[in-house]
Amino acid sequence: MTVQLPQREIRRSFVLGVVNGALFEFAERLIDPPLVLTWFVSRLTSSNLLIGLVAPLGDAGWFLPQVFIAGLVQRMPRKMLSYTLAAVVRVLSWLLVAVAVWLVDDPTLLLVTFFILYGVARLAAGLGGLGFFEVVAKTIPPNRRGSFFAWRLLTGGLLALGAGAVTREVLNRFAFPHGHALLFAIYTAVIVPAMLAFILIREPPGTAVPTAPTLKQQLRRAGQFLRTDAVFRRYMGMRTALGLAGIALPFYGVYARNVLGAPEGMVGIYVAVRVAAGLVANLPWGAVSDRKGNRLVTLWLALGNGLIALLALGLVGWVAVSPYRGPWLPYLAVPLFLLNGALAPAGALVGNNFLLELVPEAERPLYLGLSNTLIGIVVLISGFGGLVVDLLGYAGLFGLSTLLCLLAWWWARGLPEPRVGQPPPA
Repeated sequence: MTVQLPQREIRRSFVLGVVNGALFEFAERLIDPPLVLTWFVSRLTSSNLLIGLVAPLGDAGWFLPQVFIAGLVQRMPRKMLSYTLAAVVRVLSWLLVAVAVWLVDDPTLLLVTFFILYGVARLAAGLGGLGFFEVVAKTIPPNRRGSFFAWRLLTGGLLALGAGAVTREVLNRFAFPHGHALLFAIYTAVIVPAMLAFILIREPPGTAVPTAPTLKQQLRRAGQFLRTDAVFRRYMGMRTALGLAGIALPFYGVYARNVLGAPEGMVGIYVAVRVAAGLVANLPWGAVSDRKGNRLVTLWLALGNGLIALLALGLVGWVAVSPYRGPWLPYLAVPLFLLNGALAPAGALVGNNFLLELVPEAERPLYLGLSNTLIGIVVLISGFGGLVVDLLGYAGLFGLSTLLCLLAWWWARGLPEPRVGQPPPA
C-alpha cells in the first residue's frame, strides 16, 4: 500500500535528501576513488591488479550484499533502521582508516589494513543501500526523482568545487601518507551530518512481506525474474556492459601519472574538473530524466562513456608517436575527466532510479537487491582491469571499454520508457 504524502512532507523529505546527497558528494570528491584512493594505493604498491581493484572494490562492496538482505528489508514496514545501523559501521570504519593511515609505517601492513577497513565501510554502505532507495521511493514521487537526484548532485557539486582545492592543498602540504590520513578524517567528519540529515526523513509505512522467505527461496524467485521478465533481463544486460566498461576509469589517472608525468598535486586539478563538469550538467540531466524519461538518458550515457574511452585510446596513440614532451603533457588528460564529470549525473539516474519505475512496489527490494548484487559481481570483475593493462597495455584496456559501451547502447535501445507506456522504436 502506497501512502500519499502531503506536499509539505514531500518538500521536507526532498530538502533533507538533497542535504544528505550534497554533503556526501563533497565528501566523496575528497577521497575520489578512481583518483585519490587509486593514487594512494599506487604509492604503496606497483601491482596494477591491486591498483585497479580500488574503485571497483568500493562499488562492489556497495552492490554485493543487497540480495542477501532483501528478504529482511521486505519484512520492514519502515526501512530506515537498516540505513541507520549501516551508518554507524561506516563512520567507525572510516575513522579507523584515518587513524591507521596516520600511524602505520609499514607499506604492506598499511595496504592490507586499508583494504580491510575500506571493504567493511563499503559493505556497510551496501547494507544500507536498499533502505535508502526504499525511503526515496516512498517519499519522493516518480516525476520528482530526476530533479531530486540532480539537485543532490548540483548542491554537492557546489560544495565540491572546493574539494579539488582542498585535496591539492592537503596532499601538497603534508607528506605521504599523512596527507591522505587527513583527507580520510575530513571525509569522516562530513559524512556524519550527511547521514543524520537522511535519518531525519519521516518515512511512512509501506508494503511489508509478513513471512520472511529463506535465502534459498529469495534466490529462486530472483532467478525467476531473470527468466521471465524480459525488460529486467535487458536492463541487466545494459548495466552489465556499462559496469564492465568501467575497467578503464581508474586507469585514466594512473595513465596520467605513469605515462604523462602528472605530479602529485595534479590529482586535485582532475578532481576539480570532474566536479565542475558535473555541476554544470546536473540540472540538464535531471530535466531530461523528468521530461523525457530515463531511457534516453541511458542511451546518451552509453555513447558518452564510449567517447571518453575512445578519446583515451586516441591519447595513447598520439603520445606513442609524438616526440613532444613537456610539463603541459598531463593536461591532455583533462578532457577525459571533464566528460566523465559531465556524465556522472546521468549514471546516477540510469541505475536504481530507472529500476524503481520498472518493477512493482511489493517486489522492489528483491529486484533492487538482485540487480545490485549482480552489478556488484560485474564491478568486482571490472577491477581486474590491471590484468588487461599488463596483457594488452593501456590501448587494449581503453579499446575494450569502448566496445563494451557500444554493447550497453545496443541493450538500452530495447528498453521501454515506463512513463510513456509504449515500447521503444525498433
